[in-house]
Formats: sequence, structure tokens, C-alpha cells
Amino acid sequence: MSDNSNSEVWFPPPGEAQERFISPKVWRLFWIWTAVFWGGTTVLGVLFYVGVVDFTTSTKVSLYGTSVWLNAWIIPFVLPGAAQRDRKQLFHEGIVLWMICYTMTNALWEIPWVLTSPFIFDDLHTLDDVVAQTAWIRENPLRMGWWVMASFSSVDMRTVNHDATFYSLEFFAFVNVASSFYFYKLNRRRSSLRYLIPVIGCGEPIAATFIFSFSEVFAKFENMPGGLADTLLALVWTQYQYLIFPIILGGMACRMLFADLHFTWFRARRAEAS
Repeated sequence: MSDNSNSEVWFPPPGEAQERFISPKVWRLFWIWTAVFWGGTTVLGVLFYVGVVDFTTSTKVSLYGTSVWLNAWIIPFVLPGAAQRDRKQLFHEGIVLWMICYTMTNALWEIPWVLTSPFIFDDLHTLDDVVAQTAWIRENPLRMGWWVMASFSSVDMRTVNHDATFYSLEFFAFVNVASSFYFYKLNRRRSSLRYLIPVIGCGEPIAATFIFSFSEVFAKFENMPGGLADTLLALVWTQYQYLIFPIILGGMACRMLFADLHFTWFRARRAEAS
């Protein structure tokens, strides 16, 4: 008769997965990268407030900068010596940097926008209506929060005209932030299921971005106040990251999840055999 203990299946496997963390060098470069682009946005806000640049110029340049900043997850892969580093470590760093970037944009724009936009935007139907608030904003530096919340309206009026689809999609920001914190908790515990969070989560921005962009395409770009360049900025340059990157990083997370499960299962079997 066979020993039933040898055929026992564990899921998840008992024990801890390998420790994963971001190297100090990658952390340092990421925060330098972040300081450059977020610092640039701050400078643009100051220049707008003092009257050096107008609303549309300041916000569009800021949007271009943010779209470039979101490429930060690539940093570990382009550093000198990356080819000699452990590939799983590179994958972990890329996944975590992307989750941090996504969480930062959610926490600093999407969630405040969801909470405030129903109350601070009223009777704004054209970009001229938004630009007409310039003098009011410049009366008090505290009103620069309005500049931040309305910034995307320079290319997409759904930001300020209470579009139901746009507003509904932004509620995913709460899920994204909660998921990032849960991943952090699981990673500290070295759980073998930690990468299940980005695996499951990668589908949401893909679906949401498809709906976000193509709902406006099917509406014949009725909320796009500018020309082709502005429409591309609204629906392509600030959105491709949420469509392409989750596909790439979701694949990485799948490999990391299987690697963790194999590691903990193999170690548990070896411990049982001994």
C-alpha cells in the first residue's frame, strides 16, 4: 500500500518564498526620475500661477511629462550590468515600480478627482469655460488644487463635464491602491501568492483603458476640445501605458508566481523527505 502522505497536495505550499526587494541603486534612480518629472509639474504649476504660461500650455506639458514618467518600471532593465543580474529580481523590480507609479497617480489625482469633481466643476462645457477660471485660480494659491483636478480637461472635457463613463472608470483607483498595499503586505510575509495580486490586477487597466478610449472614439470625439495632437495625447500618449504595460508586467508576474509556488513546494517536499 502506498503512503498517502507522499501524495498530499499543498496549495498554497507551506513556508516562505524567496525574499524579494528593490536594490538601493534602482530605488535611488527611481526617486531621481520621479523628482525630475513631478518637480517639473510643480514648476509648471508655479509658472501658471504667476502668469508666465497659460492653462492649456501648463497642463499639456505636464501630461506629456507624466506619460514619460510612467515608463519608470523599465529602469532596472536598462541599467549597466542588467544582463548579469538575476532575471527574477529584475522582474520583481519592474512589477513593483509599475505598481508604485500606478498607485501614486491614483492617490494623487484619480481618487481626489472622484471625491471632488461632482462639487467643484459646474457648467463647464468647453475648454474656453475652463480657461475662463484662470483669474479666479490665480487669486489664491489654495485654488491651484482646481488647476490640478481640471488639468486633463485641456485635452478631454470629460474631466469636468460629469461624463458618467469617465467617472465610473476612475473608481477602479480605490481597488488599485488597496491592491498595491496588499501586495506590499504579502511581499513582507514572503507569501508564495504575492504575485497573484498583479496577475489578477493586470486585466483591470487593460479593460478600463479600452473602454476609456474607445467610448470616446465611438462618440466621434465629442469631448475632445483640440486637434489631432491633443486627441492623441488624451487617448494614446497618456493611455498606452495602461494597456501595454499591464500585458508585459502581467506576464512577468505569472512567471514569478509559478517560480514562488515551485520554490516553496520543492522546499516543503524536501523538508518532508528529510
